[in-house]
Amino acid sequence: MATNGLVFLVDVDNTLVQNDAVKDELDDRIRQAIGAEQTEIFWQIYEAVRRESEYVDYPVTLRRYREQAPNERGFCHVSDDVLGWPYERWLYPSALEVLHHLNTLGRAVILSDGDPVYQPAKIARAGIADAVDDVVLVFAHKEAHLDELRRRFPATRYVIVDDKPDILARVKRRWGERVVTVHVLQGKYAQVPLPEGELLPDRTVENIAALLRLRREDLE
Repeated sequence: MATNGLVFLVDVDNTLVQNDAVKDELDDRIRQAIGAEQTEIFWQIYEAVRRESEYVDYPVTLRRYREQAPNERGFCHVSDDVLGWPYERWLYPSALEVLHHLNTLGRAVILSDGDPVYQPAKIARAGIADAVDDVVLVFAHKEAHLDELRRRFPATRYVIVDDKPDILARVKRRWGERVVTVHVLQGKYAQVPLPEGELLPDRTVENIAALLRLRREDLE
């Protein structure tokens, strides 16, 4: 796939997939399976794992919960819900169409934080991998791989699309004028204020569908 000198680096959680809504619905399903008290324990383990690894890791969370509650009869249903969640039903409106549109302007690359096993499976199940010809990168910390990204996808201009303004600011600080940062105002992190003096996004859109109107000249 030609880049036309332009590479789009697109986030997943709360950018293409309604991750906050998924977690709320998943919480309801887990409560039905194991009750409120055990559900609270499950999420406590989830948060502890996230603090340790600095990303969400459902497989490790499930394993630790199973070790802590080996006789919990509803665990099979919890595991099935978590590992088999139908993420294709939780895409933001027009998410896949946006990826196809970006590929007409340059090259769309999925750049996601997350664990190396569950997150790629989630991206595939949602139909996102197919939409970008399987050009999917998952790192614990995407900003730590910027040099690698430039080597793998050389371009005259990069566009990074994310719901987290702090990530956009760190990428802008590293890449300067060679990158356009696009903040998508979706999800809980979208409204987190940046520290005073931090770099603001180059572009802000209300939702991912707004990028269907994007043109190459908008990025010049």
